[in-house]
Amino acid sequence: MWTPSEPRSNCDTGLTMLEYTFSIEHDGCWTQSVNAVFPDVTATILHSYRLTGTSITMIEVNGVDDGTIDELVDWLADHPVMNASRLVSYDADRGRAFVSLEGDYDTDTEPVLNVLLRNNAFPTVPATVIRGRENWNVLVSSHEEVSRTHEELQELGSVDVEALRQPNTDRLLTGLTELKEAVQNLSPRQRELLSLAIEEGYYDSPRSCNIEELAELDSANMSTVGEHLRRSEAKILNGVATMLGDPEKTAEQGERS
Repeated sequence: MWTPSEPRSNCDTGLTMLEYTFSIEHDGCWTQSVNAVFPDVTATILHSYRLTGTSITMIEVNGVDDGTIDELVDWLADHPVMNASRLVSYDADRGRAFVSLEGDYDTDTEPVLNVLLRNNAFPTVPATVIRGRENWNVLVSSHEEVSRTHEELQELGSVDVEALRQPNTDRLLTGLTELKEAVQNLSPRQRELLSLAIEEGYYDSPRSCNIEELAELDSANMSTVGEHLRRSEAKILNGVATMLGDPEKTAEQGERS
């Protein structure tokens, strides 16, 4: 039985909360084999829930082109754990698709999220699927729940624990508040151009457009568009800064965990 070590706490609170970060090669699940067939694809599990015995999952898929999107959707539909796969939307310029999955999991496996939720482990961010492994970050309230969750996950596949630590919830909540205020403090013009830049893929990697192309779409000159984006970025990054904390302290806490 794996027993998690006691993480050090930055503050003395009455509530124990643990942040458990792990990856799993999920035996028999589509996540295990998707990169063997589509090596350039990455996926994000946006949400998943049970409905009358069927698991409904929405995923975002990146790195898929016009020539493979239909093949990918068909491959997912034909997977043993799936009943159906439906393409919800596809952006050819960005190589991004949203796909809805339905599965009964009439096999020896089950969705990771089922294991997490019945053990009171709650995801903090959507799980990613990269190189045949699901990557999860969850919050749990006790070491016993972490141990029980870990044992049940091992029944699904190979589990690698990447981190177990006590999250700085005060900093997280403060950062979310400041980030919300930063977005609210954007001027209408800044919000308009920032939304356009995101929609056109200016912040994609690699970029789908440049400042000159954004200026043409907005009927503004390059310097004006660039200045608005820089001011917007500065406001939002200042709001994010409190969530980053002290890099040296963060590294030290990670070594202790």
